[in-house]
Amino acid sequence: MKLLSFVSTLSFLVFISCNTSDKKNDLSVTRHTTEADAIKNAVADAYRSISFKQGQQLNYADIKKSFIPQASLINFGDDSLQYMTIDRFVDFYKGFIDSNKVSSFYEEEISGITEQFGRVAHRISSYKTYMNTMDSAAQRGVNSFQLVKTLQGWKVSSIIWDIESPKLKIPDYYLKAETAQ
Repeated sequence: MKLLSFVSTLSFLVFISCNTSDKKNDLSVTRHTTEADAIKNAVADAYRSISFKQGQQLNYADIKKSFIPQASLINFGDDSLQYMTIDRFVDFYKGFIDSNKVSSFYEEEISGITEQFGRVAHRISSYKTYMNTMDSAAQRGVNSFQLVKTLQGWKVSSIIWDIESPKLKIPDYYLKAETAQ
């Protein structure tokens, strides 16, 4: 009888420890998925903040909400490196919209790859841009987003981007389905 009681108790303890281990793994997967989704959403918010429909007034102050105040934006427009603070970018973007008489602007992610460790993340995001029409994309390119987790959630700390051209095509692996590390 004592042996049967011991085996039953031992089996119960093994069962509980296996169950607890599975729950820990499930939570870490859930946490990882939640973080990956939050990072993807932060990037989507950045895209949304610069997009507007015809007849809609863009709120330039809203652009800054997706970024930390010290954010930097770097691009290779006109084959030269252009560095801007987030404040300078907003001024530049407003000037671009006004001087080119852009009546609508929409930028969206085509595909993305996220890597994250703790409170830092990186997302390679291929994108396409529509200007004044949704009939065809005006351009495509690749954004490299660096993000940090703040008390307000994930925020962009920097973006570095380049635009696709006949000499610089987006690689196929940047156009495939979503992956998260």
